[in-house]
Amino acid sequence: MSESAKVCIGGEWSDGGLGSYEIINPATEQVVGLAPNCSVEQSIAATEAAREAFDSWSRTTPEHRANLLNAAADLYDARRDEFVPLVQAETGATMRVAKTMQVPQVSARLRRYATGAMESRLIPLEPAITGTTPLAPGGIMSAVVHRAPVGVVSCITSYNFPVTNMAGKIGPALAMGNTVIVKPAPQDPLAVIKLVELMHEAGFPPGVINVMCGTDIAASEALVSAPEVDMISFTGSTGVGQRIGEVGGSKMKRLLLELGGKGACIVFD
Repeated sequence: MSESAKVCIGGEWSDGGLGSYEIINPATEQVVGLAPNCSVEQSIAATEAAREAFDSWSRTTPEHRANLLNAAADLYDARRDEFVPLVQAETGATMRVAKTMQVPQVSARLRRYATGAMESRLIPLEPAITGTTPLAPGGIMSAVVHRAPVGVVSCITSYNFPVTNMAGKIGPALAMGNTVIVKPAPQDPLAVIKLVELMHEAGFPPGVINVMCGTDIAASEALVSAPEVDMISFTGSTGVGQRIGEVGGSKMKRLLLELGGKGACIVFD
């Protein structure tokens, strides 16, 4: 197997600004393919493309967004056999895990969030009786939650479940009317890039889904610190999550952080 991938900025596919690097199967140590190594300039361009696309995308109807997510799920299912060997090779997982826990979950998640796009944006909260305080008389209080798009979301995932985790991030973001920058883990980005290609084929407009990739720390930090980015959704190590919290929190960005792990093990020959 030999895959070669590119990055996508505003609907345009190009090579990495810092060249490319090899993706290695951790189980066999064989080369799976080449991934683009993005530059800081490309990361900034991706955030600008996502911001430019946000206004028009956020005004699309929930029905339109749901239809595109379902179309992407249909395309994915039709080509699922292409993803299984790639995910298995990139992650070093067993074929059984790739066929059951990894690849099939992507379309299921996309369809789940297509359904979510159609849910009401207004969620009434149950009324509650409040007592009298020095600031206000007692009475019945209620409220309505208004769901609205946040803006540009940087979606950064870990290596262990590359396409499954990414589908769980971009699905709800796109369903709500946000635009995204996809940044898979540098160890296994090829299947995620292939998923983004497929979603463009399904009809998502240029700039709505952008994909970055690479090992350069500064290029990754740009996806967090750029003023165009409104939210960071991250799955990965506690250390990186703390850094994202520092950078994003200092600029009052919304953060969704799934961090750490407790299942370490040692594998002997």
